[in-house]
Amino acid sequence: MMKKWLVFASMLALALVIAACGANSDNSKETTGSVSNDSGNEASASDSEVVITAKDWEFDQKEYRIKAGETVDLTLKSAGGVHGVSILKTDYNIGNKKTVAVKFDAPGTYDMICNVPCGGGHGQMKAKLIVE
Repeated sequence: MMKKWLVFASMLALALVIAACGANSDNSKETTGSVSNDSGNEASASDSEVVITAKDWEFDQKEYRIKAGETVDLTLKSAGGVHGVSILKTDYNIGNKKTVAVKFDAPGTYDMICNVPCGGGHGQMKAKLIVE
């Protein structure tokens, strides 16, 4: 009886993970909460766009640069597989084929990582966001 329960719970957990991975697969634009370099300002209309392309366990650039005080659309495009981006020490997360408006009021450097387990090289998917 315990073995059947364990199998059922495992199958249910797998189904939930698969459903979560498939959710929000449209190309819509998202604006996340206020993480303007700890200032608490909300992101608003964008001044420019930066496209981040993810493929084969790497981002297309090691560094992405934006200007402090400007609202920028960060767009994630995957050239293979499903990926996501988290900007560490912020609340900014970008899903596969999504755009998120971000704003940082002060200069600084932020680490970006892939936040979707995407295979054997997932741990090496890192880049920097440099706010100038």
